[in-house]
Amino acid sequence: MQSEPVAASESNAAPQSLCSPTVRPYRLVVLSVLALAAGIATTAWLEHLRFERFHGFLQARLRTVTATREAQVSEILVAPGQIVTAGQPLVRLKDTPFEQQVDAKVHEIEALEIELAQSQARLEVELEWRQKNIIEQIFDARMKRSQALLRLSQTPLRLEIGRTSVWETAPAVPALGKMSLVFNDRSVVQQTQSDSATPESRESEVDLCSQHIHELERIKRDLPEKISRSMGVDLARTRLAHARTELTRLESQKRDLTLVADASGMVGVFHKEVGDHVAAHEPIVQLLDEEQPYLLLQIPSPRIADFSPGTVVDLRFPGGKKGKGKVEEIPPQASPIPGDNSPIGETVITAHVDPVGTLWPSLPFGSSVEVRRRR
Repeated sequence: MQSEPVAASESNAAPQSLCSPTVRPYRLVVLSVLALAAGIATTAWLEHLRFERFHGFLQARLRTVTATREAQVSEILVAPGQIVTAGQPLVRLKDTPFEQQVDAKVHEIEALEIELAQSQARLEVELEWRQKNIIEQIFDARMKRSQALLRLSQTPLRLEIGRTSVWETAPAVPALGKMSLVFNDRSVVQQTQSDSATPESRESEVDLCSQHIHELERIKRDLPEKISRSMGVDLARTRLAHARTELTRLESQKRDLTLVADASGMVGVFHKEVGDHVAAHEPIVQLLDEEQPYLLLQIPSPRIADFSPGTVVDLRFPGGKKGKGKVEEIPPQASPIPGDNSPIGETVITAHVDPVGTLWPSLPFGSSVEVRRRR
């Protein structure tokens, strides 16, 4: 009989615990979470109605490093994944026949330099002897001109004597030679000597000496060039200059055996190893240009018309960062590939999307990026 009141009291206590103050905050939390979830779901549903979603993969521009000529890989200077700067050496090639040609040209230049030195030595000896001879001739010619000028300055003047004067005396200066007296109406006495000339002839003698001196000086000026040609010095110089030009050209080609990066980037996978033979223009390694990323967008083939070049799309990167891109091109050589998430039988086309506006975040290449397009 006592157990019935106890059961009744327990049944009456249960409803009171449900309405206790400790239960009300729990209900509020649950209702808040449900409301938040509903809001998120509503927002996601609205965004799904506003945007279409596609998948893209972050890529980098590839710069292919190729061999400049047929050669052999001699040394690989960098490792895959390494960051390199513009102008940094990547690979060294070896071309044995070309290196032999360079060595032969070096030896040829050395032989031509010796030949030229010997020719110049012979030229100096011959030139010194010839110039000494000409200098002596110039000296003799100047002496003769000086003597002619002296005789010209000492030439006696013609004397006029009275009309009726008659000279019958012997010559006053026997050393001057025979003298004759010429008589005429004016009795002009003219002295003639067998070993002397008139003033005009002496002036001509001075002029001839001057001309001879000028001619000798001209020969002296032209003598080095003429002897140089006659002894083959000019030819040796020409041959040496030509050989040096050829060596410069070969050395410029030798620099092509060291392949360098034309821009900064990340080293990709090498297609050749040390010792492998490469043909001209054959790819050896690719560089990933981190400064020029792009997105490889996968578009279902029926929707390709909606992504014409120039279309701007919204991007969602891993980590929640946002950005924008523009469809740059749809490569004509791109072939449809089966889509991973596409229905059976549907294919996707790849398009290139370049950055627009703010810089894209730095992410590993190959990262998946969500592409949104307004409906």
